Amino acid sequence: MRVADPPPPGFYAPDLYAGRWLWIGVGILALVVLWYVFVWSSTRPARVRIPARVTTDRLSRLREDYTRQIDLVLGRADRGEITQRAGHQQLSVLVRHFVQEVSGIHAPTMTLTELTATGERLTPVSQVVGQLYPGEFGPHEAQTLAGAGEVAKQVVGRWS
Repeated sequence: MRVADPPPPGFYAPDLYAGRWLWIGVGILALVVLWYVFVWSSTRPARVRIPARVTTDRLSRLREDYTRQIDLVLGRADRGEITQRAGHQQLSVLVRHFVQEVSGIHAPTMTLTELTATGERLTPVSQVVGQLYPGEFGPHEAQTLAGAGEVAKQVVGRWS
C-alpha cells in the first residue's frame, strides 16, 4: 500500500484527545511540582541569625538584672517558698537565658552534652549547668543552693 492510496474500508483514524485532558495533565504536573517546592522550602534549616553586638550599657544592665534575679531565687529558697530542686531549675534557666540574651546562643534548649561539646565559649555555662543537674534531676532533694548560686553569679558577672 502506497501513501497516496485511500485507506482500506473499515479503517478509522484514531480519535484526538479532548483539550481538557491536556490541561488536567498539566494541572496535575504543576501540583506535583508545587508539592515538592513546598516540602523543600518547609524543611530547610532556618537561617542562622547573628545577633547584634551587645553594648556595654546593655551588658551591665543585663548583669545587674540577672544577678538580682539569682539573688531572688536564692532568697526564696532560703525562706522555703520554693524547693531546692525548683531553685536549681530556676538558676539553670536564668543562666541559660542570660547567655542567650548576651550572645545569641540558644542555650535554653541545649542539653548539658551539647553545652559541653559546643566549645570553650560555653565552658563556664556547662560547668554551672553540670553543678545544677544533680540538684535538678537527682533522686534526692539537694540540701543547699548557695554554692550553685555563687557560681551562677560568677558566670553572669564574667560573661562577655
